[in-house]
Amino acid sequence: MEIISLLLSIVFIFLAGLHFYWAVFGIKEPEAVLPTKVGSSKVKSPGKLMAVLVGIILLFFAFVFINKVLIYLDKPWLSYVPMVIGIIFILRAFGDFKYIGFFKTAKNSKFSALDTRYYSPLCLLLGTLIFILEFLE
Repeated sequence: MEIISLLLSIVFIFLAGLHFYWAVFGIKEPEAVLPTKVGSSKVKSPGKLMAVLVGIILLFFAFVFINKVLIYLDKPWLSYVPMVIGIIFILRAFGDFKYIGFFKTAKNSKFSALDTRYYSPLCLLLGTLIFILEFLE
């Protein structure tokens, strides 16, 4: 189970680093990583502050799973956080039924193709690994 926790932490640290990179240097190809509204070719970027905020949240997720191995912090509320994180990623995989997730209806952009092929399966895998980790402990 420690291997799953460390693997999850590594993935979250990588994703956090990617968001920090985007905050500092910008997104080189925004149509590949941001949904495009139906009937529009313009991609709306959430901005540097949101990229940093998402990066911080992802680092917190990494800390939660590193904490399962090294036990820096032993608080009762911390035992519920991984389940919440797992639910977040499962919900992200299913999506909003319009722009993101497996059941999206807007399939007109480069993002939607990449979301179906990479982003949503990654979220489903992360959520599943978190549930496996939590139910086997």
